Amino acid sequence: WKITLPLALPALASVSLYVFMIAWNEFLLALTFNTSNDMYTLPVGLASMISSTGQAWGDFAAASLLVSLPVALLFLFFQKFLIEGLSAGGVKG
Repeated sequence: WKITLPLALPALASVSLYVFMIAWNEFLLALTFNTSNDMYTLPVGLASMISSTGQAWGDFAAASLLVSLPVALLFLFFQKFLIEGLSAGGVKG
C-alpha cells in the first residue's frame, strides 16, 4: 500500500474525475427512465427550461453556470493529479 497507492493516485484521481463528469452530464438515460419531474437530473432540468414559445436566456445561462460549477471546481481541485497522470506515461526513464 505504501508503494502502489502513491504511484496509482494520479491515475485513480483522473479516472474518478472522468467518471464523475460522465455521470454528472448523463442526459439520455435520465430523460428516458425518469417518470417524475421531481426526479430529473440537472441536465434534464436544463433541457426542460427550453420551450417552443420562447426562452428566458438569462435564467437558462445562470442555471447552466450553476450546473457546470461543481465539475469546474473538481477539475481545479484535481488539476495536479490530472497533470501527473497524463504526463507520467509520456516520460521515459
